[in-house]
Amino acid sequence: MQTEEGPGKHGSLKILQCLVFYPRGGSAQVVRYLSRALIDLGHEVHVATGSLRDGDPQHEARKFYGDLQLTIADYTEAWEGFENGKNAISPEWTVPFHPSYEDKPNVPDRAFYKISSDETEALRRSWEVLFQELSQRFQPQLIHLHHLNYMHLAAAEVFQNVARASQLHGTEIKMLENLALMNEQAREHAQLQDLWRGIFTRAARSVNHFFAISPDVRQRGMAEFGIEERDITFISNGVDISLFKPQDWEEDRKMAFLRQVLVEEPQGWDESGVPGSVRYAEDDLEGFTTASGRLKPLLMFVGRFLDFKRVPLLLEAVVEVNSRFEQGPSFNLLIWGGMPGEWEGRHPYTVARQLGLTNVFFSGWLPHDLLSKGLNLADLFVAPSYYEPFGQVFLEAMATGVPVIATRSGGPLSFVVDAGPAANGWFAEVDDVQSLAQTIYQALTDRAERMRRGENALELVRKSYSWAGIAKHYVAAYRQLID
Repeated sequence: MQTEEGPGKHGSLKILQCLVFYPRGGSAQVVRYLSRALIDLGHEVHVATGSLRDGDPQHEARKFYGDLQLTIADYTEAWEGFENGKNAISPEWTVPFHPSYEDKPNVPDRAFYKISSDETEALRRSWEVLFQELSQRFQPQLIHLHHLNYMHLAAAEVFQNVARASQLHGTEIKMLENLALMNEQAREHAQLQDLWRGIFTRAARSVNHFFAISPDVRQRGMAEFGIEERDITFISNGVDISLFKPQDWEEDRKMAFLRQVLVEEPQGWDESGVPGSVRYAEDDLEGFTTASGRLKPLLMFVGRFLDFKRVPLLLEAVVEVNSRFEQGPSFNLLIWGGMPGEWEGRHPYTVARQLGLTNVFFSGWLPHDLLSKGLNLADLFVAPSYYEPFGQVFLEAMATGVPVIATRSGGPLSFVVDAGPAANGWFAEVDDVQSLAQTIYQALTDRAERMRRGENALELVRKSYSWAGIAKHYVAAYRQLID
């Protein structure tokens, strides 16, 4: 949708953005950036969101969202209950902790399909109360619900006559697809899985329209929920191009930044889950330079340690690439991220040690504004995800002038170009170590092509993926729903 939306065009809208999760992932970034961009266009925005009162700006909504108008579902009491050995999603809490689309051990946010009917009703009721209180202060013309869950049922009850849209970020679809693959005999929670399939179906039927963050998510959403083509619109996520941009750092500035995040203020973590349990000494930084003192090419991965991110597969590919250099590793990989204590399958740090990789470093989970600087370290961004729903960090790397390596699947197919004059990255085959290794080796050994593709990446993001431009597409869609 191409429109020229301005502060006075067709009148200001009153929009409610809703997210059950406390700020810690990509969807919270989407809500924050989209809300601010809508306000800049002259619209009024209120945000209903989860939060923790722990002082962490990545968890506490009032710090994360800044001056946006907020109504908060405060999970602190339930979180503290979990820390004391209680069920964080128990109906005993005024605001039970939100579930998760992933199945992770020893966390307060159990997977949705492990939540009982009583717990489900308590979750729905807590958001119904929140919406009732919010409605006394803010009357929206449109409600934009992020992710598909029980929040939709609460919104439908309180705001019966208000247009409602749901954003599919892909994680809800991935969870349901994974459930479908489970062997019937191995399904320990079959009854609860059926319960939640029903809830997701009811939630989908309670809204007037859907937004999908990629063409892939759009197609999979139509198949999973039976959504008509006319009822789901693809609108990409955007990038804060004022934050994510090339810094043109000299090599000594890059080395100083590496020293900061790896040696002086380490946040990497091993299976203990403790930030800083993986740390490096000054001598370890010598591995980043050649014999002549120049920095070696740096690959960078950014993300959570979830199974579909395929970080262990990336490490196996690094072993293969290392073997192609006779004088030893001629590059390094910086693994940036991993929410402390959260991982699925094999822990990447453990895998790296088992493989004897000396050119892989772990920085841990660091703030968004620090990531915007850290991407300037990279010569190449790589993430071999299995059907990445969108791939926000790919665009953030591209906005920094860094070419990317993705797999031929999911969201990156909509913006990564791997051939021709407009090429801005490379594709490897899904779950193929040899294909990934060959792609990395090809990119590492052709500096001129990396530079060309990085320039193309930067141009594309600046032209088509600023949040100011993305917000105009949403406003056009909002108006159609309201009208």
